[in-house]
Amino acid sequence: MSEFQIWLQENRKQISIDLGAGTVSGIFNCLFGHPMDTLKVRMQMSKENFWRSIIKIIKNEGILAFYKGMTFPLLSVPFLNAIVFAVYEYSRRQFTGYNDNGKPMTYFQTAICGGISGSCAATLACSIDLTKCRLQMQMDNAHKLYKNPFDCLWKIAKQEGFRYIFRGMNATQQREILGYSAQFATYEFVRDQLMWLQDKGEPSSHDLLISGGLAGMACWVVGYPQDTIKTILQCEMGTKTRRFKPRFLDGGFFECLKYRIKSDGVLSLWRGFSACMLRAFYANAIGFYAYEISKNQIQKFYA
Repeated sequence: MSEFQIWLQENRKQISIDLGAGTVSGIFNCLFGHPMDTLKVRMQMSKENFWRSIIKIIKNEGILAFYKGMTFPLLSVPFLNAIVFAVYEYSRRQFTGYNDNGKPMTYFQTAICGGISGSCAATLACSIDLTKCRLQMQMDNAHKLYKNPFDCLWKIAKQEGFRYIFRGMNATQQREILGYSAQFATYEFVRDQLMWLQDKGEPSSHDLLISGGLAGMACWVVGYPQDTIKTILQCEMGTKTRRFKPRFLDGGFFECLKYRIKSDGVLSLWRGFSACMLRAFYANAIGFYAYEISKNQIQKFYA
């Protein structure tokens, strides 16, 4: 039996708990957060404000338009979220093992664990975001280019090339590494401070919701400009007319960044930020709360 098989057998129970709780968290996060994500993408690709974008979508496409492109994320994000939490918890256990005298992890170490989980997530999140963005930008129901997420991936691979399925990977890696570092460090810090202020040994439901919401906001504050560039790169179709050519490993990131700042100014990198912050707070509050509750329930089941 190999070392990996031995490790897997010893940690099978904990891994299944982390994966199960992460999956539940991902489902809730996706269901509650997708409408605002659609609004965010539309605002990133236009110059319209929050309320004008909402009115335009409802007037021209109907209320269900906010759920465009949700099929693939709903099928894949729970799995993606499970990986994020499983890798994060595994990384935490490695740091805890290295700390002397049973000292608790520092918030810097927590941020490193979050960054590791974010990098793992980016490898899958890039293609998921690509199909989601393309479907969310389909405004004309009568002339849809893509029928569903799988048709979208197939046509991108066939018409633009297989490598374009991973368009925006550089920006996605930056967003996920920075975002998850800030998210998990903020979550642990805020939760600890709330428990300390109230002199409690365990966090209450309110503590979990507030910590999760603020963690989600911190995630997007540091990763939002990268997300805007990612959206522009992924929504750009065609190969001959493609404006932003990849150089080395940047995937066109820096060329797109320079163009956006030069043409629309630095503040244009923050278009859709209001919708993102609204979504970040309530979706992640629900997501983290669902994770902690489901994790406790699964642990009781195994006990």
